Amino acid sequence: MDARICVDDLEVSCLIGCLDAERRVEQTVKVDLWVELDITRPALTDSLDRTWNYAAIADQMDFILRSGQFWLLESACRVLLRWLLVPPADGEGRPAATAAGVSITKFGVLPGRAKPRLTVSGRAADETFQRETNPWGTVDVIEETDRLGLYRLDVAPRHGIPHHVHRRMLEHEMVLTDGIVGWHDGTEPTPLAAGTRRDWPHNLPHGYWNPLDRVASILCLDRPRFDPTDEVVVSGAPSLAGVRP
Repeated sequence: MDARICVDDLEVSCLIGCLDAERRVEQTVKVDLWVELDITRPALTDSLDRTWNYAAIADQMDFILRSGQFWLLESACRVLLRWLLVPPADGEGRPAATAAGVSITKFGVLPGRAKPRLTVSGRAADETFQRETNPWGTVDVIEETDRLGLYRLDVAPRHGIPHHVHRRMLEHEMVLTDGIVGWHDGTEPTPLAAGTRRDWPHNLPHGYWNPLDRVASILCLDRPRFDPTDEVVVSGAPSLAGVRP
């Protein structure tokens, strides 16, 4: 049974635009989106874990727009669309999207009541995503532009992202899986709830550990795009003894 999950009139306050004033002060934009999928399984099981959580979708759109600080609506819409079309992580119960669409409307930039809006849509069958493998799991490269990169970090069971810093990149992360353990310098490792956001300034050591028996995922936006030479592992990682999900 094919269906569309729609989120209409989502308001997000963010830096977006090319004008000097738009780079200094946040403005409110309106986001409308839809995701096409097969809802047969969630309809029969009546389980939220088997479908898309529209509250989570809205939260993720807000995170990407706020963290991305986009210059063009074209870039923002493309990144959001690519995120909606990426296949589920290993072990996720939701069905893959077959198609999706995103629209962003700006206010107060044209005379009178005129409002610019950009709309994009696409099909999952037409998109490809690069997957990278490393010692702690995999990274799905959602999109990379001249200014930023969006990635899904899928941390394998009982593996972790080492204690590290960034010297040049500004990194923003949103936890997608309940129970992954996170920390930064001077704090104890703590289980984190899905939806937890973290903004990492330069030179602040931080890391993650997955104590679960399933993959745990993090949505990561880097400005500029990820540079492996700027992922600097440092000493001082906290003890993970006794950590529980």
